Amino acid sequence: MAETAMKKNELSPRMYRRLEDRKAWDAYWQLRKLESQGSYYIRLLYYAHRMVDAPATWFREKIVEPLNDKYRMPYYHRKLNRVPGIDECAVDDLSCFYEANTQFRLDKLVDQYILDILRLRLSRCMDYYAPNFVPCAKLIDDAEESELNFFIKYGELGQEGDVRDAYMKQKHRMIWERRHPEIMKARAEAEHKKRVANGEYDYSFWKKGAWHSDKSRMEMPNVVHHSKPSIESDKPISFDWEFYKKAKDDPKFLEEENKKQSKSSIFGSW
Repeated sequence: MAETAMKKNELSPRMYRRLEDRKAWDAYWQLRKLESQGSYYIRLLYYAHRMVDAPATWFREKIVEPLNDKYRMPYYHRKLNRVPGIDECAVDDLSCFYEANTQFRLDKLVDQYILDILRLRLSRCMDYYAPNFVPCAKLIDDAEESELNFFIKYGELGQEGDVRDAYMKQKHRMIWERRHPEIMKARAEAEHKKRVANGEYDYSFWKKGAWHSDKSRMEMPNVVHHSKPSIESDKPISFDWEFYKKAKDDPKFLEEENKKQSKSSIFGSW
């Protein structure tokens, strides 16, 4: 183990990955050779596949990889210096506001790409395991939570929303969290995460129809991945500022709201 760690530190990540790939292919051909013993037909297939693979492997290792190493273009990961945020800008400092707003839009693009990657992983998992989505529970939970966090930060700001709007939204959210400590405490305990880790997943935990605002109405028509299925055409709760007060005063209020929501899910029954 120590020799492997030292060897890994001496090699570049690209060379180490290349050696690991070669070890994996060597192990594959050794397994094929062992499986071919005792059968003339399988043995013949093994040698036929080796005859096809040997020239291609030689051409890649002796010609393609050396040429790639010789003419490899340098790659530089661009690191942008962080500028002061909107909370650090003076009221009349327009240049500071411009820099903070540009940084805000760049951060939004990065977060959008991260969300797209999580959605792509989830889509591939669901395509592979369909119609059984239980193995994709962790990916579903990660995508849902990331989508919720993205909406908390950027949602309902509109296309013209800037960093000042996001800053005011963050301020209002902090006030809301102070007024509803029991909800934040329940989220911090993360009982749902423990159930997912144990293999127990309940998609109704997110309660999209009853608890979240109808985010699909807040998105542009050209958005491919809508935050909610179109069948759940409930009234956005964010428009009803007395929702939690009604739920606290009237125990039957939530039952009536749940009856109005669609019982179906885009992921089927769990």
